[in-house]
Amino acid sequence: MRMRLLLPLTLLLSLLVAAPLYAAEERIVSLNGDITEIIFGLGLGEYVVAVDASSNYPAEVLSLPNLGYQGNLNAEAILAFQPTKVLASPSAGPKEVLEQVMAAGVEVIIIDNDGTINAPVDNIRTVAALLGVPEKGEQLAQAVQAKIDAAVERGRQLDPKPRVLFLYLGSTRFQFGGGAGTPSNAMIEAAGAIDAGKAVGLVGYQPITAEVVVAAQPDVVIVTERGLNVLGSIEGVINGVPGLALTPAGQKGHILVFEDLYFIGMGPRTGDALLELVEALERLQ
Repeated sequence: MRMRLLLPLTLLLSLLVAAPLYAAEERIVSLNGDITEIIFGLGLGEYVVAVDASSNYPAEVLSLPNLGYQGNLNAEAILAFQPTKVLASPSAGPKEVLEQVMAAGVEVIIIDNDGTINAPVDNIRTVAALLGVPEKGEQLAQAVQAKIDAAVERGRQLDPKPRVLFLYLGSTRFQFGGGAGTPSNAMIEAAGAIDAGKAVGLVGYQPITAEVVVAAQPDVVIVTERGLNVLGSIEGVINGVPGLALTPAGQKGHILVFEDLYFIGMGPRTGDALLELVEALERLQ
């Protein structure tokens, strides 16, 4: 079977056949955290036989076999679970591994994530259609969209709009700032704030310098739990990121911490994470 890249959604839906979910026979390997979360949100978690390392929600996922990082997969390990479908993001690979899985007769489906605030709802509908439960997908999509809309509306009331910088801290040496075209950018702007990384010209997740951080002048900085663990504490973040102590966020200690998948996963909990961000920004004004 051939691998399909699911872009754009309108084209995808026009091509999809409303195939039913073959309940007893279906065995799904999910190689992305937000895709896994969507499958469980659709009530189809019982069909998932293995996941990747980014899949950590809901709690039931933690008891499933884990195939490791989606960018370092092994064909034999995947095929050992006798999957009927493998759902993955464009980050999954190596490419040769996925080709081996397809050559074995397994349907491999790549689901894109455009990093916009529309991605959660688009991908819910996509996954639901693929698994033959479009009605469930529409219910979940509408519920998620309602939460996003409510958070966006509340974010519009922020005055003045804070400058917010997202930092992805992989280690003490590899520190990245989020900018245009990222899920963090989508979240910050949907919350009614100014993306300070985008404002200083960052595109994607780029290595940061003290000059960039100071120029960004963030009022608030967002880090993930993983990043916080790398630097040990909020004080560790302020003192461990070059230039951060010289910004309003560093001087006031305005550092927000979110769990990685929850904040930038663009999954069914995006509306909750967005509202939580808006509420935190309100408190810090």
